[in-house]
Amino acid sequence: MNGEDDKLNHGAERTPNGGVPDLSDLMNRDKAVPEQNQALDLSSLMSEIRRVPSSGAPKSLNTSPSNEPPKATPARENVQTEPRRPAAAASTRPTQGAPVRPSQGAGPGRPGNNTRRRLKDPKLEARRRLVSICLATTIILVIAAIGTGIFFAVSHFTSKSKDTSNTSTSVTSLTTLSQTTTTSPESESTTTEETTPAPTPTPAATPFPAGGPALAGYKVVIDPGHQAEASKEPEVMSSSMGGSKDRSAQGFIGTVTGRDESEINLETALLLKDYLESLGCEVFLTRETNDVDISNKERAEFAVEHDPDLFIRLYCNAANDSKTSGCEVIVPSSGKYAQQLPSWGETLGKMIETKTGCAFAGCKASGNYTGLNWASSVPSFMVRMGYLTNSDDETRLQDANEQFKICQAIAEFVATMQKH
Repeated sequence: MNGEDDKLNHGAERTPNGGVPDLSDLMNRDKAVPEQNQALDLSSLMSEIRRVPSSGAPKSLNTSPSNEPPKATPARENVQTEPRRPAAAASTRPTQGAPVRPSQGAGPGRPGNNTRRRLKDPKLEARRRLVSICLATTIILVIAAIGTGIFFAVSHFTSKSKDTSNTSTSVTSLTTLSQTTTTSPESESTTTEETTPAPTPTPAATPFPAGGPALAGYKVVIDPGHQAEASKEPEVMSSSMGGSKDRSAQGFIGTVTGRDESEINLETALLLKDYLESLGCEVFLTRETNDVDISNKERAEFAVEHDPDLFIRLYCNAANDSKTSGCEVIVPSSGKYAQQLPSWGETLGKMIETKTGCAFAGCKASGNYTGLNWASSVPSFMVRMGYLTNSDDETRLQDANEQFKICQAIAEFVATMQKH
């Protein structure tokens, strides 16, 4: 047996391509082996031939001669250790010492259809994703175009139907107008008589709640500040001081409603007159309309001429800061009542604050107001009811209920003064 193993090993050394036996060695070995062992040798030879790949030996196998017998390694393990390469290249390289056979598909030691499919899968997947994205984008654009077309079609149809209805309405109105104009003289006279506006009824007295102070025997002069058109002509500010001012300055403008201060002052003055008169007070107004031309000096002279118990001037205020709000009272700094006026003004301002909730900024004595300087011989008060530059104050000053609260406070203050 040692001699036979040496022959096998010697044959393995001569065998190229990693273990493929030479035919001459096989024939010599058959002659050397006894006849009783030929069956065994043929079966082992067939098993060795089956182990050899049909397309040639893998390059990774060690073909160097060795004294050790070749190890029997399963063909499946050789496939795993061999680097992948295209099937076409493997099938076209013949094995040294072995007949070239055409490839019949994937065999041991070379990539087959599944391996080739796996190599192409990433590219195929990328192409499929690109095609899917393009297809989805195209579908979205088509749907958007269809929706836009439908929208414009509906809009055009709707506008056209509206135009048609408007045209039919215009035609109908023109027809009606032509029928109306072709009437008899009798109907024309009747129509003229019917369309003549009725005379404006005299407004009834404003109803006021009961419970106000008794003001019988009091006399009050009310001056609604400013007027519709300002007068820029200068006039002397006071008999005891130099300097001059405009006869009537332009009032402030509401920041929200845009109403002129002169209108708000007149509304409140008319309401105050009605309320004081309902309590028995005698009241005089320097103006009852907005379309007048009365200077500040003339207003003061009007008050002094009537010798009232109080001279009330109603004004609004303004500031650069829209957050500034509240009311204040200004009195003349000179005259017969110069000592008492600041205290009386504080009382009046606090009464207005209590009734309206408007913050009272205090009473100030000043000689800068012509209408107060020329009326310093009577108790004169300028009431600034709020700021037209503040939205809350402006809303309050134009509300009839809030205006009436100011009137109530003034009426209560009148009752605290002495009668002449």
